[in-house]
Amino acid sequence: MDSIAQLLSWAESKGIILNGITPKVLPGRGIGIVSTRRIEPNETILTVPTHLLRTLDNTPKSIVAALPDATVHAILAASLALDLAHPPNQDFTIWKAVFPTQADIATSMPICWPPPLQDLLPSAARALLAKQRVKFDRDWAQVSAADHLGPLCREDYLYAWLLVNTRTFYHTTPRTKKDLPRDDHMALQPVADLFNHSPAGCTVSFTPAGFTITATHTSTTTGPDQEVFIRYGPHSDDFLLAEYGFTLPRGLNTFDEVCLDEYLCPRFTPAQRDALESRGFWGGYMLDAETACYRTQVALKVSGLPPDDWADVLEGLRDEDEDIELVDRQLLKILRRYAADIEQVKVRVNDVSVGDVMRNTLRERWQHIGEMVDNAIARISR
Repeated sequence: MDSIAQLLSWAESKGIILNGITPKVLPGRGIGIVSTRRIEPNETILTVPTHLLRTLDNTPKSIVAALPDATVHAILAASLALDLAHPPNQDFTIWKAVFPTQADIATSMPICWPPPLQDLLPSAARALLAKQRVKFDRDWAQVSAADHLGPLCREDYLYAWLLVNTRTFYHTTPRTKKDLPRDDHMALQPVADLFNHSPAGCTVSFTPAGFTITATHTSTTTGPDQEVFIRYGPHSDDFLLAEYGFTLPRGLNTFDEVCLDEYLCPRFTPAQRDALESRGFWGGYMLDAETACYRTQVALKVSGLPPDDWADVLEGLRDEDEDIELVDRQLLKILRRYAADIEQVKVRVNDVSVGDVMRNTLRERWQHIGEMVDNAIARISR
């Protein structure tokens, strides 16, 4: 019996209910969930009972005690790493068989990429990666220093840590909701962790009884063998790449955006920066498929107007439509420079000695950014 058939048999025996869906190997993308028939809006397509979740509450007390000041992420990863090394029972062995492999994770997650490729990530993804690395290093320092956990090497712990990072769901109990910060509200669950992401995916909810996944009008299918998604959140492709190890096909991510900070921030004088910071307008300058965000437009006015005029902009005393042409001129200069740099970065990506999957993932991300920038240039130039 193959791993998916074993999982389905086990899931049924444990009270997991799959309604109109089934796991399936998707070429080049691991295992996902597909429909077995037409799925209608508001249908509950998956139910996972609470007793099958891996949470802080059912983590072995010896592990929790050994990590008294650690995050839930660190604790769940330590428990998972130990079980991966020595599976505690057949139930876990069946679940483990459908996890992405350590090689799959190392190939897809930028934190595992060689530094020359990491250096070529878009700025927003690099910033997210830097924060992720700080979190992992902190967790690993606590786990590696803990007594009585058993032998764990950094690579195996990183694998487990990334499985937790990419496959947990938001979950609370009355205790954890009261006592723990939001970042520690997480649980692993079988079968549900096989769903891939789409901005138009199914909704996920939980009660004390368990998790349910429900189809929406945008996530319905017209027949069998269509992939069924859930929605991880309103995330850009840079976030999806850094945190989950993938980007969406061109045009599918309605939340995608491009960070312009590297090009806009150096343009300001110290006085302008101070003024922008004091009013909450420093950094976070984004371009999406339709327009530059409001804070970008404010920053461009500050960059291009005389001091008295840009001060009025920050005070809200200047008509927002008065400087549209100036904003477009300023933005066009930035975008043209960015477009030229993107072409150079794509050449540098091709020159890095890594596997094709890593290189293609990053090259595709830059291709999407380039298209967004080129479209904005065309839109402004009309």
